[in-house]
Amino acid sequence: MKCPNCRIKELVVIEMTVGGEQVRLHSCSGCDLRWWETSEGTTSLAGVLDLAAVGR
Repeated sequence: MKCPNCRIKELVVIEMTVGGEQVRLHSCSGCDLRWWETSEGTTSLAGVLDLAAVGR
């Protein structure tokens, strides 16, 4: 999938489990756009860190 911001680079998608929740990081090496997704939709890095804290 191409980056929706720069429309040049392919996105890198990294899937992982954080605090028992499936999380995907989408990242563009061209324009440095990054966002996180959970089953609930798009979330912030703070939201992902909250999941990690709950999983402790």
